[in-house]
Amino acid sequence: MLASLVLAVALPAAASPLDELHYLVGTWKCTYRAGSVRLPYSNTYAYDRDGHMLRQAASWQGGGDEELLSYDAKRGWTAVVFDGQGTVTILHATGHNPNHIAYRSVYPDASIAVTFDRVSATEYTLHGTVRWGGKTITSVDTCYRQ
Repeated sequence: MLASLVLAVALPAAASPLDELHYLVGTWKCTYRAGSVRLPYSNTYAYDRDGHMLRQAASWQGGGDEELLSYDAKRGWTAVVFDGQGTVTILHATGHNPNHIAYRSVYPDASIAVTFDRVSATEYTLHGTVRWGGKTITSVDTCYRQ
């Protein structure tokens, strides 16, 4: 058993779809749109935990949040979002395509669905739905490299 642990540490890690999100590193200008609501915000991405996690910090006038994104070959994508009020949301997505990731919230409930789509090296979109107060809110975020 010890030999297999030593071998696992010695073998180079296989490339992860998370590596293919390197183009996100840096700052992006985004706009959230839901009905008549329009909210500009900024996103900054950086790799963390020796490249095994992508950290996103979002900020807008009067607020912000932080998200950690990881990928596991057996479990898929996991995103953990920490908002400014201390609330945590965990989302999960299967598949390995880093250009199209369809998340569903798993904690605290399953009320959120968000799909990340890479449009180009300088643009991506987020299409979201959330059930809140008995209503379904649909939104689109469009982000461009700053």
